[in-house]
Amino acid sequence: MRGRTPLVFRRALSEPLLLAAAFGSILLATTTLVALMTYAASVTNLGVRQAVETAPPTLTSTTVTSSVKADDYAGIDRTVRDGITRGYAGLPHRVVSGARSDSYAMPGQEGRERPDLTRFATYDDLRERADLVAGAWPAESPAGTVEAALSQPAAEAMRVTSGGEFAIVGRLDGSTVKVKISGIFRLRASDGGRWAGDELLRNGTQVGDYTTYGPLVIPATTFVSRFATSVTASWTAVPDLSGLTREDLRPLAASVTGITATLRGGCAGCTVTTGLPAMLTQLDRAALVARSTMLIPVLQLLVLAAYALTLTARLLSDHRRMEVALLRSRGAGSVRLAALAGGEALLVALPCAVAAPYLAPFLLALVGGTGTPLWQNPGATAFAISAAVALACAVLLALPAVLGARRTYVEEQGARGRGDRQGILQRAGADLALLVVAALAIWQLQRYGAPVTETTSGDLGIDPLIVIGPALALLCGGLLGLRLVPLVSRLLERATTRRPGFAAAVGVRQVSRRPARYSGPALLLTMAVAIGALSLATSATWRQSQDDQARHLAGADLRVTAQQGDTGDGFSALPGVTALTPVHRVRASMGDGDVDLLAADAARLPEVMLLRPDLSDAPLATLASRLSGNGTALPVVVTDDLAKERTLTIDSSPVPIDVVGTVRAMPGTPAGASAVLADLAALRTATGASVKATEWWLAASGHDTSAAAAALAKQGASVTEVTALGRQLRDDPLAGGLRGALVLGFVAALAFAVLGFLVNAAVSARERRSEFALLGALGVGFRQMLGLLAVEQSFVIGLSLVGGVLLAAGVALAVVPSIVLTGQATAVTPPVVLDIPWPGIAALALGVGAVLLAVIFGLARSLHRRGPGGVLRSGEDR
Repeated sequence: MRGRTPLVFRRALSEPLLLAAAFGSILLATTTLVALMTYAASVTNLGVRQAVETAPPTLTSTTVTSSVKADDYAGIDRTVRDGITRGYAGLPHRVVSGARSDSYAMPGQEGRERPDLTRFATYDDLRERADLVAGAWPAESPAGTVEAALSQPAAEAMRVTSGGEFAIVGRLDGSTVKVKISGIFRLRASDGGRWAGDELLRNGTQVGDYTTYGPLVIPATTFVSRFATSVTASWTAVPDLSGLTREDLRPLAASVTGITATLRGGCAGCTVTTGLPAMLTQLDRAALVARSTMLIPVLQLLVLAAYALTLTARLLSDHRRMEVALLRSRGAGSVRLAALAGGEALLVALPCAVAAPYLAPFLLALVGGTGTPLWQNPGATAFAISAAVALACAVLLALPAVLGARRTYVEEQGARGRGDRQGILQRAGADLALLVVAALAIWQLQRYGAPVTETTSGDLGIDPLIVIGPALALLCGGLLGLRLVPLVSRLLERATTRRPGFAAAVGVRQVSRRPARYSGPALLLTMAVAIGALSLATSATWRQSQDDQARHLAGADLRVTAQQGDTGDGFSALPGVTALTPVHRVRASMGDGDVDLLAADAARLPEVMLLRPDLSDAPLATLASRLSGNGTALPVVVTDDLAKERTLTIDSSPVPIDVVGTVRAMPGTPAGASAVLADLAALRTATGASVKATEWWLAASGHDTSAAAAALAKQGASVTEVTALGRQLRDDPLAGGLRGALVLGFVAALAFAVLGFLVNAAVSARERRSEFALLGALGVGFRQMLGLLAVEQSFVIGLSLVGGVLLAAGVALAVVPSIVLTGQATAVTPPVVLDIPWPGIAALALGVGAVLLAVIFGLARSLHRRGPGGVLRSGEDR
């Protein structure tokens, strides 16, 4: 029966420990990489879906405007709707239209030079987005008195009620139109985005060169037949983007952009306005950048897995080198030996390729992944990734055996006692070459700000050199650290030979004689610890950056939009509020552009404003004291780009300013905005106007805004809360995807470290069974045996832990600030500050060290339990 068992199976069963380690490494590598790639795709699609679903209608809609008359309205309407349908390329959408008439003088004001005005208007979708407060919706009025509906704010401003009648006179043709108000309506708050650009409909009043009330809403047929006299009509397309995937973004952007060219032939006067192509292009870039940054931990793990498997393969090859040499001396050719090694590797790798796609969802759920169900049928992509990784692992496992198949028995006997003091990569200087490549990749990452560059065709693509840079930096840093192993071991040997003690002297001597034996496990453990520490540093930096962004955007713990009747006493009575200041926010002009002007109570700013200290060369208290100074010019603090300006224009009135300080970014303003900060009282004096508060900024005790925010919500106030803003930023899948990938990489790296160390320690102990048995026969006790193993392996553990932490700190300093980006793949404001959580990294090092020392204790006890007699007599049968 044994003779019929294929040789490849018999060889596999002869080394169960090493092949079990190889199986575990390949299974861990395939499962983790499938999970990471699944996670990256899932997070990207989730981010795209969330972004399009939460985008405001002003960004997602497309508006076409054109001048229309009664006789051409139907044709233009048909042309516009057809053009929009072709532009949306089968995407579900809805087109709503609206139009406004020419101006009419308000009742009794037709003789005035500047009368108040009103207009007629029609909207396709108004009835479904508004509720009647009184009366009924207007009926069609082909002639005579026109029935119209008014919004509640417009009715109050015009002082009319349902059923009221009045006459208005056209400003252009002087015609008189009798109007009857059939009903009063109120717009639904949930549909506020639909009317974002229609100030007259939302507020009932619009103040410009003239004051306009209304509009008087009438049915579309009435409007076209009676008021479409070269007036402006608009068509707004609102698409359903819920089914959009990342692959659809750029094609849809190009198709929507083409609507203008499509309409040019049938509607020369049509103007297309849309923010959708720009939003889709930006979102596509953000998704690409998010996926590329998530590839960084993937490639780090690939390098670690490849090295762990290479280490196991080398151990397997070393154990079989004499067997292979004997087979070759008996006539086995290189092809036969390579086929045996390849078959054995596939025997281990193929089950992993099948199992990994089914295990990946469990791993995702274990680390709190994307909400993917624990069990789902894996797709073809998951199996393709798993097969590719497993095949690569099989090649790595078989490669040392194939390369060593040409040695004869005599050559193997001669090489067996010689141990390389340096690895082949070090002898060839490849570690120094890798350092140059890694430095170039990191330099490019810092320069471009993301692992994405423009291709020769003008599209964006992932730069493989930039993506692999951090992984190369970890690898070459570990390789360079191995150059210290012989030096450190010789120094320790000199120190211990002069001191009494069996374990220390023999253990250090063993390391000094054969540094190459310990270099492999040391490099593996160094890289694993470095990946773990780098993951902790990146996660801590990312979280701190989200908090910094939230604090900067909010400007204060709570920012409340001012309403009529607000008082400081009312806000100071809120639970937890410790300080407050009124703030006047307005757009002003300075130099060649517009700026955000913030005016607040300078005395209260240090208690309220959230300014990160590194954003200004002077403390906030100092800046605030300078704002209160008296002079002919208004004292202001400006962003760095405005430091040379000396005049601020507010409502067409120039105001001389004195720049008393600069900040790199102004709290309470959007990222990259140019801004000016002034004292509210000083601004009132400088302008001579009654400047009112538009906002109230509040500070909460311990930055706990929950109680105050809940109280404000009950009052219906519009609030920007720093805690909620931070939560919103952290929940953005595109911005936070890297953090989840790091968690997966962190768990896998630690698993590789423990597995690799366990296998190498066990194999090393097995190879030295006779040595340990002889020591036992000579009277060496368990404690001395444990001390010997502890000294040898503690050298590897200590050097690896220290080297891994230092390597992670260096790579984090160079890489992390460049890969922490916003959800829109733009640079973060305020700039990213590296946050290395030393307590967490120390806990990581202590935890890993404790686990590995427990492994050493178990090996020592196993060796001690086995009596020396059997081990020493086992050589007689060889």
